[in-house]
Amino acid sequence: MICVLGDVMLDKYTYGKVERINPEAPVPVLNVVKERYTLGGAGNVANNISSLNEEVVLLGICNENGNFGRQMVELCRKKDIKYYFISDGRPTIVKHRFVALGYNQQLLRVDYEEKHPLNGNYSKMFVDKIVELNPDILIISDYAKGVITEDLMETIKKQFKGRILIDPKPDNIHLYKNVYLIKPNLKEASGIVGRDIKNTNEDVEKAGLDIVGKYNANVVITRSEKGSTLITLDGEIYHIPTEAKEIHDVSGAGDTYIATLGYALSKKYDLVDAVNLANKASSIVVGKVGTATVSLEELFSV
Repeated sequence: MICVLGDVMLDKYTYGKVERINPEAPVPVLNVVKERYTLGGAGNVANNISSLNEEVVLLGICNENGNFGRQMVELCRKKDIKYYFISDGRPTIVKHRFVALGYNQQLLRVDYEEKHPLNGNYSKMFVDKIVELNPDILIISDYAKGVITEDLMETIKKQFKGRILIDPKPDNIHLYKNVYLIKPNLKEASGIVGRDIKNTNEDVEKAGLDIVGKYNANVVITRSEKGSTLITLDGEIYHIPTEAKEIHDVSGAGDTYIATLGYALSKKYDLVDAVNLANKASSIVVGKVGTATVSLEELFSV
């Protein structure tokens, strides 16, 4: 079993036709045709794990009494995702996108969110639940919305003895010293080391070794069309090329990557093989339109 803790979000899409400009202001009028909801943020990581037929528990902040919170719960149930949600008074995070049909163009995004650090009493509730569940792998999906705090991470590291995988935000990197693995993309890695990293093996290796040395964790840097680079605690370096044939959409690829990495490690893959499998999964998902997942059949097809 895998636990995912982090910033849970609901993605809402409103699709419509644009046939005229608003006479009140120079903006298009969207005539709504349909709406849909998907799991975003840490929820998308959990969704990717569930799509691999692995038991997963999603932990995060969600107001289950509100309409958006009820939509979140309904999606979790449909996707066979177990959940442990806490409400601390802030609204459920929602990213509402308005899309013009025919053009498949996003016209506007409206965000519902309040960003502030999680109170220590709520942090303790999450830690207690993680210790109770005792998962094989704990994935921290950090979008810097306030759920992941120093108090929370220090307590988790003291009380949880399993492997912790981090999908980080650079501003919070100081929280993640001594975890099992940190997985930044190239932009995030640049933020962590404080300089622009060129997408070359030499520069990525140098930055990766710096991160490993400073934070005492294995590091995987995902590099878009150049695949990913693993730098282990022992200083071993592996460059894994991408298998993507055609890139349609990179949204959610990082979630797929860390979800598959966690899945593989929970199945007792060694780290290098787990990274190879995660790389394959992300190369499949970028060939799909929109935030998508990968099935076991796709992942293990020849």
